[in-house]
Amino acid sequence: MKTGHGILATIRLREWAHDRAALRTGRTTNYQRSGWRERRQRDADAAIVRVVDFENTLAQLTPHQQQILTLAYLCGYSQEETAALTHTNPLSIAYSIQRAREALAEALDRRNLLY
Repeated sequence: MKTGHGILATIRLREWAHDRAALRTGRTTNYQRSGWRERRQRDADAAIVRVVDFENTLAQLTPHQQQILTLAYLCGYSQEETAALTHTNPLSIAYSIQRAREALAEALDRRNLLY
């Protein structure tokens, strides 16, 4: 894996969590800052495509990797909470999350979604 891909994967995970939360609540654009905009604007569509592309790539990982990344980044659980929920040794969860991020970075890079 290239240097910096783990960091880029972490950034993409955080973007995904943010976009997904915005889509769930219907806040895909910032109406207070930019005023009313027609639905035909592409902001919402771009967010949907980013989320779908990311989730398709995430689905290529093992179920355990998907689970720990979702718990850690989408749900916001700490490493201790993630370990308890996945019945994993708390000492190995940090290593498992790192390996899952690396696997995600490689999958995103293959699909040209990392940058």
